[in-house]
Amino acid sequence: MWSFLPLLAVGLGLSAVVVNGALQAFLGVAAGVLALVSFSAAVLWGLAATDRLILRPVHRLAAQVVHRAMGIAGVVFLVLHVWVNLIQDRIGAVSAFVPFADPRRPVILGLGALSGYLFLAVALAGAARGLLARTGEVGRWRIVHICAYPAWGAGLVHGLNAGRLPAPWVSVLYSLAVLGVVVALGLRLVFQDRGSLRRTAVPVRPEPESRRADLRQLVGSGSGRRRQDG
Repeated sequence: MWSFLPLLAVGLGLSAVVVNGALQAFLGVAAGVLALVSFSAAVLWGLAATDRLILRPVHRLAAQVVHRAMGIAGVVFLVLHVWVNLIQDRIGAVSAFVPFADPRRPVILGLGALSGYLFLAVALAGAARGLLARTGEVGRWRIVHICAYPAWGAGLVHGLNAGRLPAPWVSVLYSLAVLGVVVALGLRLVFQDRGSLRRTAVPVRPEPESRRADLRQLVGSGSGRRRQDG
């Protein structure tokens, strides 16, 4: 799916010339909303992919595929959102790429820039997960991957306060995103606690003394036979 990103760059370049002002204005807002919704869906499917009590391995694999696809879609919409606002002069390059550098709204726009950088870092870490696993550095991937949660929160605050009052459909999408993430986190915590209690509640039956004696005798006879053969 990463192979579609060059096509995205070409499409963005063409949009700067071909797309009219009204459509650009709509894309500047809609792309930001779709970016946050896509990242919210990525968080939801990522949480679903970690479930081991309800989902089977094939279901977790499917959830991981959707999780990655939604993450890539979020990156695409994020780049489109920033690009359209730049070509419309609604935001300067410094404000877009340097967090908290905007002179008028440093906090709101800074949260948006910070959220974008964190999501890009999470996406790059996800793309390099296989390499990190081969080098034994999966812990670094986990640390970066956790940044998706503060990035999502910063993006939500940015989206609700960056421009004019959000339209009803925007508020509905944001509300569904928040509700979905909160419910998914709550379910994960509940089922994770139940799973840990279930694992600790299973008694471990010790080996009978006779069984252990038989094993020691078997091991001793095997070592003695090897000495005789040698």
